[in-house]
Amino acid sequence: MQVNNVTNASQETANSAVRTAMASANKMDSDQFMQILMAQLTHQNPLEPMDNAEMMSQFSQLNSLQELREIHTGMDNLSASNQVIYLSSLIGRTVKVNRTDGKVVEGIVEGVVIEKDNPQLRIGNEEYPLDDVIEIEGDDL
Repeated sequence: MQVNNVTNASQETANSAVRTAMASANKMDSDQFMQILMAQLTHQNPLEPMDNAEMMSQFSQLNSLQELREIHTGMDNLSASNQVIYLSSLIGRTVKVNRTDGKVVEGIVEGVVIEKDNPQLRIGNEEYPLDDVIEIEGDDL
């Protein structure tokens, strides 16, 4: 009897690990998920194997996770493209920028520098983060 209790406890531990893994799916890749699933299958009670429906549910969740990640990547790419289009529309326009020292600089955007997660506008010889723009005036062309 105690052997069954120990086996059931190890199965519950494996099941708990899978549930915890699914709860934190955004921090896990598919390889890690498969390792946990294999550990669960390896350590399951032979007298009470995993339910097929539960296994299919876990595979469905993995598939959904992969699709959500692909959608997230696509949305990030779309957002980056939109930001580039917006920045290019500012070239030749007059903007006011709030500098870190509290002074306001006004000038015509001559160019755009796109660094990872930190797009900057070039006004004269200086570059200013897009987040510091406080006013954009009409077309100067």
